[in-house]
Amino acid sequence: MSTPRTQSLSRALDLLRALKRFPHGATTATLARATGLAPATAGRLLATLGDAEFVTRSDHGWKVGPEITRIAVRADPHRALRDRARPVLEQLAGAARESCMLAVPRPGPQIEILAQADGPRLLGLTNWVGRPVDMHASAAGKIVLAELSDDELAAWIRRERPKRLTPHTLTGRTQLTAEIARVRERDWATLDQESEIGLGSIARAVRDRDGALTAILGFSGPAERLDYPQLLAHLERGCQTLV
Repeated sequence: MSTPRTQSLSRALDLLRALKRFPHGATTATLARATGLAPATAGRLLATLGDAEFVTRSDHGWKVGPEITRIAVRADPHRALRDRARPVLEQLAGAARESCMLAVPRPGPQIEILAQADGPRLLGLTNWVGRPVDMHASAAGKIVLAELSDDELAAWIRRERPKRLTPHTLTGRTQLTAEIARVRERDWATLDQESEIGLGSIARAVRDRDGALTAILGFSGPAERLDYPQLLAHLERGCQTLV
């Protein structure tokens, strides 16, 4: 027998979810229409949420309140993804015998490497979890840069002035724009000794059902050892598991 639900709480949660669509605020009437609630019901629920600071009221209407922020900063937004990906990373690293990593896009644009599983070979890779990454010299970074428009990418290149890390690093606007266009077309990227001599990588985008980039899976290892077509096949299967 299922546990009975509280209808008023469900309605209040619907109002909070609806506020995501109105970052500048929304009136009671607008939120009532968005949730299918009677205006009087929506008003009572919003007032109750306001008392607890889950919403606040301004000249533009209701907005998400500070209590939501206080709760959110204590949460790990990627815990579920990390937990779900861990067995996938371990399986991929074992099958490919190379280090496998999971990264997520961050504002900036930037990436954060959340988890890494290493293959059984003695010659492997440094653990990159939590370490800063040069976006132009990272296979996962290239995938995130491919989310930018051409104008946004040009502005990023002007602002960041990508550094030459090895003789193979792509730093010029023409080079980088062409490389990112290829990544944008195929949804995967490679790295051939562009961040460090002898290091190679391949990464594949993980997208949700709406096509939004949610994560990146990738392999890294000694460049001369990497079989890119084989590794890409492993990544394709891994990405399908994480969708």
